[in-house]
Amino acid sequence: MMTRYMFALLPLLWSATALAQDTAPAPGLRTSALSTVYVRDEAGVETAGKLLRLDSTSVVMLVDGREREFDLGHVWSVQKRGDSLKNGAIIGSVAGLGMGLLGGAIADCSNSSGHIGGCGAGTRIAFAVMSTALYGSVGVGIDALIQGRTTLYQRPMMSSASLAPSRGAAVRFAVRWEP
Repeated sequence: MMTRYMFALLPLLWSATALAQDTAPAPGLRTSALSTVYVRDEAGVETAGKLLRLDSTSVVMLVDGREREFDLGHVWSVQKRGDSLKNGAIIGSVAGLGMGLLGGAIADCSNSSGHIGGCGAGTRIAFAVMSTALYGSVGVGIDALIQGRTTLYQRPMMSSASLAPSRGAAVRFAVRWEP
């Protein structure tokens, strides 16, 4: 019985050679389709280029037509150009909803007899929906005009301070002010 399991597990113990692709840009590669990234190193120097590869040990990018590799041990951050328009839509929609609810609450509508009175629920809901849509689209437009960056990699902060309790004598000093 044990021999049968041994033969079943034997293929898992064999090692095989793994082949990987070369990181050199392929001929005919459209660099315009690659993401523009900015790498900031330990010295604070920022290098812009087209991202070819980002893995756990390095970032490889195309800078001035040549491949350049940065060791992540010496990289402070990697950012790509552009950010999501979602936050602009959310901020605009929330502001629009607030303005629509306020507008619907204070709106006066005339009825068929010419008297001015309060609006019905449908009109108030229409105020809120239209205002939310309008302000949301304005928020997306403003966010699209502002070219932001999205962080792909940020070096973890290393802290050398420790919060261990002190073993020894302590002195407490207090100042009190009484008028």
